[in-house]
Amino acid sequence: MKAYIIISLLGMSCQPVSAQATADDDIPDYILTAACKTTAMGNPLSPWMLCADPTAVEYEGRLYVYGTNDQQEYETTGNASNNTYSRIRQLVMFSSEDLVNWTHHGTIDVGSICTWIGTSWAPSIASRVEADGRTHFYMYFTNSASGIGVMTATSPVGPWRDPLGHALIDGRTSGRGLQSNIIDPGVAIDDDGVGWLTFGGGDPNSAGSNLIPGNARIVKLGSDMISLASDMVEIPAPYHFEANELNIINGKFVFSYSSNWGTRNDWGQYNSSLAAPGTCSIPYMVSDDPLNRDSWVYKGDVATNPGTYGFSWGNNHTHMQKFRGNWYLVYHTHWLAQKQGMSGGYRSIAINRMVVQESTARISKVTMTTAGAPALSNTIDPYEFVQAEMIANSAGITTENYSVRGNTVVASIDPGDWTYVRNIDFGSEGADSITTRTVGGNGQILVFADRTTADPIAVVNIATAHPLNTVKLRTHLTGKHNLYFVFTKVNAKMRFDSYKFHHGSDANAIHTIDTTDETDRPGIRSVYDLRGTKHDRLQPGINIINGIKTLVI
Repeated sequence: MKAYIIISLLGMSCQPVSAQATADDDIPDYILTAACKTTAMGNPLSPWMLCADPTAVEYEGRLYVYGTNDQQEYETTGNASNNTYSRIRQLVMFSSEDLVNWTHHGTIDVGSICTWIGTSWAPSIASRVEADGRTHFYMYFTNSASGIGVMTATSPVGPWRDPLGHALIDGRTSGRGLQSNIIDPGVAIDDDGVGWLTFGGGDPNSAGSNLIPGNARIVKLGSDMISLASDMVEIPAPYHFEANELNIINGKFVFSYSSNWGTRNDWGQYNSSLAAPGTCSIPYMVSDDPLNRDSWVYKGDVATNPGTYGFSWGNNHTHMQKFRGNWYLVYHTHWLAQKQGMSGGYRSIAINRMVVQESTARISKVTMTTAGAPALSNTIDPYEFVQAEMIANSAGITTENYSVRGNTVVASIDPGDWTYVRNIDFGSEGADSITTRTVGGNGQILVFADRTTADPIAVVNIATAHPLNTVKLRTHLTGKHNLYFVFTKVNAKMRFDSYKFHHGSDANAIHTIDTTDETDRPGIRSVYDLRGTKHDRLQPGINIINGIKTLVI
């Protein structure tokens, strides 16, 4: 028979991947699910997860991005109302080494870690090597506009712990002065290893004005990063509203924030030759002496409102991050929710390059785009297991936590759903076979190189009891390619964990799997020992699975 790969007409605002009829008796008719992003788009980072208020940290060559979990609010309410943020008690985690393929590491369940909170929004993270020789991570977050909490970890994906058992800053903390809301922490560590924290926002305080609302604060952190070590000082930020962010560039303190929606009729009262901040834009200020209120100098906008770039109008929250020699602005828009036909203030995280003159801490204005950041080189080795949740684009799928902390699997799979990975280099020797690792369920995975209008390079049929499958490629694969993994014949229980390719000379190699990944159970098929005896379950030591020698540990 001829299997027809049909473009979905559902979700008309989203973009289908082009496809054509494919002659193969083993491939059923199916509908290729439409995606909101095109495969050329880098933004938003996640093609399906709603999230906002990004922060980021670099660790071991990867950029880790965290944000407010809007998806939790959406799923809890069933999108029955606008995003009130009142159900959000989790943060999201992503990472990438090339800024186009992003791995979803799941969520940080702040509500279970910090049981005293109401909500968790707008995280800010910093890391520092401590006396024990390990890198420690410090994550600050907003609790329901009434306080700042902190969590600590020794891995960027956790486990996270609550070192205080209460807020670091809340309404009982002295020294804040007049302040409207205790929100949106922004943390940075200076060249001497000293931590600093900014926070605050809302409408003007009782002594403030539209021009100088009076709610922005900075404070030095104690050597433990979970205590305060100075008075709190106001940063006199014009039209300040929220989204505090702190960077230290060439010894200078750089404070950025979201401006308010108010008029700019009073800008003439401000002593500056620069233009006033835009409406709900991202201005920045610079200081050499952060605890001296009068040392802060306004420098203009880092970015204007997303509406000026063709996105919908709205306030924003940004993070400036240096990664592999370049600077980037991480921010959010409403683009994904709108493409999904949703309203209600749900957001998604994006990233673009920015230009920073480090010698003067001067920042050029950023342009927000769906193209995203240019792809950086990656070291993804297709001949070792690659996590299936590392994707540049997808349609239909989500992810869920699996096995160990920070690991997820591709889930919620229906026939026609797919994932897409960019710039995988197979080298000059090339690949001749592929092994996929799945969890539960059954189905079929079609693997395409570069486009789905060609025949698949591999067809992997998966049985419920056989999570590890190896098949020969239909074409020898060399050089750099983009990969599509298209799911057919799949039931809702199947989840996609990882995959690896093999060289032709790899046929007799011994591969290793851990029996804790659910592979050691009755009913598994095509398992033989070295004597050729067939077994119904994995055996300790070396097994032969679909012709691949596999060491079970």
